[in-house]
Parts: sequence; structure tokens; C-alpha cells
Amino acid sequence: MKKTILAMAIVSAMALAAFAQTPTPAPRPAATNTAAAAAVPNSGGLGAEGKLAYINTAMFRQGINELKARLDVLNTEFEPRRKEVQALEEELNNLKNKINTQGATVSVQVRTQWTEEYAQKERDYKRKAEDYSALGERKLAEISQPVYDRVGKFLEQYCQARGIIMVLEGGAAQQAAILLFASPTTDITEDFMKEYNKANPSGAAPAPATAGAKKQ
Repeated sequence: MKKTILAMAIVSAMALAAFAQTPTPAPRPAATNTAAAAAVPNSGGLGAEGKLAYINTAMFRQGINELKARLDVLNTEFEPRRKEVQALEEELNNLKNKINTQGATVSVQVRTQWTEEYAQKERDYKRKAEDYSALGERKLAEISQPVYDRVGKFLEQYCQARGIIMVLEGGAAQQAAILLFASPTTDITEDFMKEYNKANPSGAAPAPATAGAKKQ
């Protein structure tokens, strides 16, 4: 149940699902965890120990290095398509303005020609825009799902290690009017992203489950 709640919080905020494997840190006694937390009193999010916390998943796109790197590649790949759709939109706007401002000064035949041209361009624009949007959403899910899976599992480990019993997705909670006040110390976003980036360097393959454990 705990895993489901955490995963759903991320999915609802980012409109993406979460789903793969992440390294499991070597188990530590609760006393050790508490001592480690107390040793870093100024770290973001540590004030949430044993309490509720919140996290802003919208910041993951820039703050999770692994995800940002993948999104940058996708944006570069889709740039020509984006420019094509943008150019069609500009043509439509220009033609619409031309019809509105000059339509009364030309013959009915010319005005009809412009109107038919506008209708055809509008159909082309809508088709290309829909194709661009559908393909973009599919590719976005493909590159993001493995990352969000690791993020969801790492969040569980992060919270367990710090005694955090529940995490709210900040943006979703505010929109739903269920987060009316939160102390800055309960915001674990920055600290979580920092710890995740340490464990999952940008562009690197997921570490094996035994990573970090001492060999016997």
C-alpha cells in the first residue's frame, strides 16, 4: 500500500507512470539513521523526520539530472517538428488577418479563394499538431517511465531512512486545497533530488541492487 501511494502521487503530478528497479541501500539501524540526520541539521527536508512531508515533483524535470538529460535530447529531436507546426500556425494567423483586413477590398472570387485556402491550411495544421502531440506524449512516456520508476522506489527508501511516514505532492495538494500550510523544513524536494542524483548520475545505467554493499 505504501508503494502504491507514493507512486500514484508522482504519477498524478507529472501525468506519467513510474515503473523499474533501483538499488537498495545497505540496511542501517534506526539509531544510526537518527544520528546521521541530526549531524546535518541544515539539510533540506530533515525537519520532516517522523512527520508528514511534501515534495514538488514539478521540479524533477530540471532537478533530476537523469530526467533532464533525457528531456533535453527529446526536445532537440522534436525541434524540427515543433518549428513546422509553429510555421503553419503563423501562416494561418497571417491569412486570417489578411481576410479580415482586406476581404472587403477584393472581389468575391478572390475572397472565396482565400477562405478555401484558409480552410485547407487549418485542416493541415490540426492534423500535424495532433500528430506532433500524440507522438510527443508517447516518446515522453517511453523515456520517462524508467526514470520515474527509480524515483518512486528511491523515494520509499529515502523516507524509510529518515522516518518520514507520509509524503504529499505539493502542487497537487495545493490545487486540491488540502495543503493550507507547511513549514519550510517539511519540503524535502531539494534534498531528495540531491540524494537521488548522487545515487543515479545523469546518463548512467541503474546501479545493481548490491551497489554500495561491502563484499564479504
